[in-house]
Amino acid sequence: VFFELVVARTLQILGGQIEVELPVKETNRRPDFCARFDDETITVEATVPELNRATGKQMEWNEELVEIVETLTPSGWTVLVLRLPNIGPNDSKREFKRAIAQAFRTIPPNPPSDATPLEIGGFDDELYLTLLPGRSGKRAAAARGMVAGADDTESRIRAAVTYKKRQVRKSVTPVVLAISASPFGGLDDFDQALYGLTFETVDHEGKTIQTGFKPTGLFGIPRPEAPTVAAVLAYRSVGFTEATDPVLYLHPRFTGLLPESLMKLEVRSLDAAGIQTRTARAKNILDALNSVVWRQ
Repeated sequence: VFFELVVARTLQILGGQIEVELPVKETNRRPDFCARFDDETITVEATVPELNRATGKQMEWNEELVEIVETLTPSGWTVLVLRLPNIGPNDSKREFKRAIAQAFRTIPPNPPSDATPLEIGGFDDELYLTLLPGRSGKRAAAARGMVAGADDTESRIRAAVTYKKRQVRKSVTPVVLAISASPFGGLDDFDQALYGLTFETVDHEGKTIQTGFKPTGLFGIPRPEAPTVAAVLAYRSVGFTEATDPVLYLHPRFTGLLPESLMKLEVRSLDAAGIQTRTARAKNILDALNSVVWRQ
């Protein structure tokens, strides 16, 4: 819902008048927005694919442990939580809390700035903390538990586009899908999911003999019919304290027109040579959102 609000305000900032969940006559589906601009009208559907589910869940679990570490960290120290034991949300935290309290008991508060950093381990090497003298902000933890795992951002963007086609099919105006890949995704993920990959061929001596682009993305598949989706509005970072301007990815088979104000964003397109990028003519438009400013 928060992302839908950001998308709605993006359309308004760009000059659109929006109506919410107007039904598509032939399917009775209700895409999120109909946005009417002075020159064109578009249908917009917003979605936030669940990225890196296992990694995100582990980060949530870790946060409970980090909060325990922060609560017990002596004043005047900053803690880097680099590794944490695998303790789930329903597991007892009593032993973990006791171990942290025991480890911190002999550490003096308010150390001199040149004090030696301290390393703390335990739980069969599953726990690894580093204490640094000084504290720059209110929070004690500067690093909050490292989590590793396979990145599925590209595949989840692909799945989101495919799934949302059902919601917008038969729309009488050009369709733009607004997709948030925050906080994990970047434009490389959108490039690969929508357009494809660059490649390089080398011979047996390691000499490059060919370079090019393979249109393996969803928008790169050659088909005779007009596409259901005219473009994707890609958001890389969306939150209460930040929302970066989105990037517009045009479908190469879309031959219609989109609002000129939308085309003032950074625009990416696909041709035989690969991905082409046109620099944004309107920048920092989402400053108008007046996001929360975090001051320490």
